[in-house]
Amino acid sequence: MCTVTLSYNENNKMAAEKLAVLLGTGLFEKVDIEDLDIADNDSMLSDDDLALSLDKDSYTPEELREMLVNDVKEMYGVKDAI
Repeated sequence: MCTVTLSYNENNKMAAEKLAVLLGTGLFEKVDIEDLDIADNDSMLSDDDLALSLDKDSYTPEELREMLVNDVKEMYGVKDAI
């Protein structure tokens, strides 16, 4: 299991729509942060050593879904599912 924390402007219509698409993939679920048992000093929460390499500045919901599905397939060694 993995926990991803996102921050966004709830008043931004486009951000809300993109979040809905992301949640609609079924790969993520929305939970309240208070429900998570995470220590504030957890070293896994640091993003100092993370480097995200993207080909472009923004992606369509379809492109994002394809990237996510491909990553999940690779992680689980699945070739012909989804």
